[in-house]
Amino acid sequence: MGTTENTIDTIDPASVEDQADRIVLSFRSPEADPDDDSTWWVADSAWLQENMNDSTYLQYLQRAHAGPVAVGEEWEEFVNCGCASPQDVVLRVEAIEGGTTMGFETEIELVSRRSILEGDAVIESAN
Repeated sequence: MGTTENTIDTIDPASVEDQADRIVLSFRSPEADPDDDSTWWVADSAWLQENMNDSTYLQYLQRAHAGPVAVGEEWEEFVNCGCASPQDVVLRVEAIEGGTTMGFETEIELVSRRSILEGDAVIESAN
């Protein structure tokens, strides 16, 4: 009898070398033009950002995206907003400080893409 192996090839976030001290991620609706601030919906709301800053979600991001990251890279994700109502979002790497990889030691800061376009978010990158 044969066996089926269902493993996902992932990087252990605890063993990643050259971990960034901080990574700034912006979030937007998948339907919104990433460089246009006129097509926004719930994706820039405070309650969505609060759910994304939950420690469990941040740990998920550290696991799912462990390894090398680059400014401008985008990831399609969703955020659980309670009552079985996930919201799709696109996360974009805006800045990387102090290293080149995502790992468990990396602090993640989330800001809306709209705040970046409007100049409300100050993004600094050492890399």
